Amino acid sequence: MSGRVVVVTGASSGVGRATARAFADAGADLALVARGHDGLEIAAKEVESAGCRPMTFPIDVADPGQVEASASEIEGTLGPIDVWVNDAMVSVFSPFLEMSPDEFRRVTEVTYLGTV
Repeated sequence: MSGRVVVVTGASSGVGRATARAFADAGADLALVARGHDGLEIAAKEVESAGCRPMTFPIDVADPGQVEASASEIEGTLGPIDVWVNDAMVSVFSPFLEMSPDEFRRVTEVTYLGTV
């Protein structure tokens, strides 16, 4: 993966963070995307320990304008994007019928529309 440009959304925790570490270990040039600034900074430090200097983007993937602007900045700095991993997601831990309309909307905006 050396020299490949990889973007990982949801990179601040869980599977997204582990995915970012794996790509860093493989030598990829990384852009890390997540809403959580603190988790994003921790993830950046982890991939830096593998010798990677990641770009970080504390954005909301449910906002297409933010995603497009970030992608343009990534390509302008690192070159064409070779791999885009969509791992950003939102979960609501409740029975479906107990979810509020706002909770359902947010899950849909991030988990589905954030990857379309």
